[in-house]
Amino acid sequence: MNCRIAAAIALACLPVVASAASAEGDVRVVLKFVKRDGARTPPIRFDPASCPACRVLDEPLFAADNPRETVIALRVPRMRTIELAFDGQPGAISQVRLEAGDLAVRHDGGRIVVPLPPLAHDAITAAEVATHIVEPGMVLRFEHADPVRRAGAYATGAFPDRERRAADVLEFAQREVVRTLGLGEEALRRGWGTIQVMGFDTNAPHGHVDAPPHIHMHLRWPGDTGTQIGHYYLDPAGLLSYNAVGVKGLGMPDRRFGRGETFATIAPDGSTAYSHRITDHGWLEIAAGDGRACTIRPASGTGFADGAIVACPNNREQRITVRDDLNAGILTVTTGAIVETFRYAPATGLLLSPTAAPSSAPSVAQPHTGIGADR
Repeated sequence: MNCRIAAAIALACLPVVASAASAEGDVRVVLKFVKRDGARTPPIRFDPASCPACRVLDEPLFAADNPRETVIALRVPRMRTIELAFDGQPGAISQVRLEAGDLAVRHDGGRIVVPLPPLAHDAITAAEVATHIVEPGMVLRFEHADPVRRAGAYATGAFPDRERRAADVLEFAQREVVRTLGLGEEALRRGWGTIQVMGFDTNAPHGHVDAPPHIHMHLRWPGDTGTQIGHYYLDPAGLLSYNAVGVKGLGMPDRRFGRGETFATIAPDGSTAYSHRITDHGWLEIAAGDGRACTIRPASGTGFADGAIVACPNNREQRITVRDDLNAGILTVTTGAIVETFRYAPATGLLLSPTAAPSSAPSVAQPHTGIGADR
């Protein structure tokens, strides 16, 4: 029995184990204080008198301070309704973020008072700056590379601008392949989970160093355990070099797939959902489980930073380019003759463009009488 079949059987037969969280203890929380444009803020500091049971979290890269924001990480009692106070300049702060939402803060003299809801689990992702585009069976997470926020492995030295622009293009090229081959719809129909297309962060939120530069396209299994996460690493020219794969929750060693080697993503039922192969040129080939395949190659030059050509079995080639205007909060994606505009909040990456059409008027809705349903 070959390794791939053995791995598929092991993953498909994995039992689901539920664990109850402790009713006591504490949780980690990250708060992001978004600064108003041009504001020169004094340091924002947690006032421990406002919560004697809380303490500042001493973990590398969980805290940050830059011209855009101050990020503060704390340990707080689990499932308690708490008001935290911070010394600072309230008028210089436009938002206080917890996870993907805003908290309704109030000002008390020179302090910022943050009412914290009861938290059952860690809430640490507020420092992420990414836009999420949701489609059937797929989520594209587009990270915004802001040199002002650079941290972790990207804190010093040359900023990975070319690699990040290559990742931008490859994320949307993979999205086009997912659409063309129907991979998201199949994952949804068969209950496999959700395909997640991602790039890499350059601001090391909650200690996520995310280096060297890379992209992802993985099938997130229900419950997460068994998810196989590939890291498709980019070289300085903006081409793909190799893929390092880890499996969530099984204690399996990472595997490396070089150029010319195929990595198959296994679904929870043991099927091959799709496969990736980095070509000898550093391009990317993605194939459905039935063998239909698309190739993503650079549109010009040697790397993907300036665009990609997606060639699929329908004999149609699509040129894809991506431009991210971080200051304006406008992400422009051109696919052939189609130009998409995604507007987002520069402070957070929150998608502002509409995501769903309004409902039809009652007079044009199709009635459902149920007549003949049992015939």
